[in-house]
Amino acid sequence: MPATLLPQLDTVSFDAELPLAYQPQADTHAIAQALLGTRLALTVLASPADSPEQAGTLQRLEAKLDLALELALQQRYAQAGALTPCRIGLESLCWLHPAPLAVGSSGIVSLQPRAPSALTLQLPLTIHQCQTAGHGYAVQASWAGCLADAQADWERWVFRRHRQAIGRRA
Repeated sequence: MPATLLPQLDTVSFDAELPLAYQPQADTHAIAQALLGTRLALTVLASPADSPEQAGTLQRLEAKLDLALELALQQRYAQAGALTPCRIGLESLCWLHPAPLAVGSSGIVSLQPRAPSALTLQLPLTIHQCQTAGHGYAVQASWAGCLADAQADWERWVFRRHRQAIGRRA
């Protein structure tokens, strides 16, 4: 994976290839709508892991609920974008983009936490860095507190994925 082309983040992070798309210059209404869906999605992603004694029954129930959620969301969202190498941290993310993006500009990134999935996170971002990387550009951006009360759910999800990545390397 070309994650080595991405800049390091100064927080806990994980590398992945996820469906990702960037839309420049979103208006206030679009940002509010994006954050509403993202807060709900993060509640699902950050839910606590099951205890061993609950695992069997809850896993079957959760599998049915996950399927229902995926089917419902497929009606609302198409795939967010092409599989894109990215590095996701607690307060920022980096990804490989085909064109340069202006530092200081803002927009919304649509990110699906796994592929294939209809569950879509939409984050309003400000671009902090854009540098040449291979045949494209490595972009680093942050949401600077836009997640508000959902930030804790985001952090739980990132920590979980970070620990899973460490486990795979071990």
